[in-house]
Amino acid sequence: MGDVTSAPLAALGVDVGTTNTKVVLAVFGDAVREERTLTVPTPGTGAGLQAVVLGAIREVVLDSPHPVAAIGVASMGETGCLTAPLGEPLGDLLRWADGDASTAGRLVASAGAEALYAATGVPAPAKSPLTHWLRLAEQGDPRLADAHWRGADALVIAALTGEAVTDHTLAARTMAYRLPGPGEPLPEAFDVDLLALAGIAPDRVPRVARPGEAAGRLTTQAAAALGLPAGVPVIAAGHDHAVGAWAAGAREPGDAADSVGTAEALLRVAAQVDRQRARREGMSLARTVDGRHETLLAGNPTAGALVEWAFAELLPGADRHDLLGRAARLADGPVQAFLLPYLRGRQSPQPDPAAAPRIVRLGGSALPDPGATLVAVLAGLALQLAWMDAAQTVLAGPRRDELAVLGGPGAANDAWWRLKQRVVPGLLRRVDAAEPVATGAALLAAHRVAGLTTSLPLGSADSAASAGDPALLDAFVEAATLHDKEPA
Repeated sequence: MGDVTSAPLAALGVDVGTTNTKVVLAVFGDAVREERTLTVPTPGTGAGLQAVVLGAIREVVLDSPHPVAAIGVASMGETGCLTAPLGEPLGDLLRWADGDASTAGRLVASAGAEALYAATGVPAPAKSPLTHWLRLAEQGDPRLADAHWRGADALVIAALTGEAVTDHTLAARTMAYRLPGPGEPLPEAFDVDLLALAGIAPDRVPRVARPGEAAGRLTTQAAAALGLPAGVPVIAAGHDHAVGAWAAGAREPGDAADSVGTAEALLRVAAQVDRQRARREGMSLARTVDGRHETLLAGNPTAGALVEWAFAELLPGADRHDLLGRAARLADGPVQAFLLPYLRGRQSPQPDPAAAPRIVRLGGSALPDPGATLVAVLAGLALQLAWMDAAQTVLAGPRRDELAVLGGPGAANDAWWRLKQRVVPGLLRRVDAAEPVATGAALLAAHRVAGLTTSLPLGSADSAASAGDPALLDAFVEAATLHDKEPA
């Protein structure tokens, strides 16, 4: 990983993900080192999430010789939980993937689609906390009488510090935080008028920490449970994709990062963005974690999830290890087919909720074996990334030649990586951190509140340059949008 120049210190990073939650003890000396990592399934309840994260932190720091100087918490966007006034979680996590389109439609109708996007920069209201809250209100949920909303990060931060705090990149995912204009300062709180669209009072949501400030400090009670000293500073690191992009070096206009997990997000740092076209392309707007620049985010909600679906539905009973190895060997050969990777419709570009997975065979030939089928799945994901990248260039101008690729198994998947190298133009740099978001949260925490002066990004395990494959991308886009061109 990237060299650093400050004295050695250690920080903890937490990444609350859709499928798994990761905790990393990162040590910063002559290099950034993931000293210890732990991955646990993300539970389904708010109380379960708090207990699991505290238990994971306790296990990671047990008997470590490195004093923890700071803790950073990152999480997926939109997912959260209702809590009692004193912070006790009330029931299940309300997840981004469980959004209700009909309720979102009523929310949009009440505010106007263009006005709502102009205010928030969020094009997908179905998964927003405002939509969750409004649905519960329409159902007469009695908890709403005195309930509060806490995002996944705020639930963890409250368990550590006693105070519910989030950051602007996660606040931006809620549809209740106002998007500043270019060059304008970040709002210091959720927006009263936007909250009112769902009937939420401003005292029911977390405090929004400013970039660079601590969310709080480890309470005596939490410290005793974790085996850490009281008073360790805790920061709200931010939205997982934004934190990973910053850690990978996407910090200045033109920089970009491809963040792969259950979902995939392509984040572009931009000097300026055509906002109206961004809305039509289904991309969201926010700021970098340090608040200095605008970001443009294109997403595919089923990336790693699509691979899991393929093994279950297209390749049942296959030996996963053997098939991944075969796919890696086939990935450099001719692309015989690709899968349109739309399990939940297409988010961007050209949003289409009716888009569905379909294998498109090139030249009409049948796929000869399961390895070729898996290559078709991964080729579809790689081409979807190339399409998002091309659409972002139209909206925000050219990116720098380098694209950082980060994530867990998705980024490490050799066949997927090789196919991305083939179809995405420029230099692809694969970040070598096992848990780049959690490590990025630790890096942000050490940088903000523990005296770490480095700003070097995480290092790379591999890189390769490509001119892309315009003809293959054209074939993919044509197949993906074919029904749009057919007569009604």
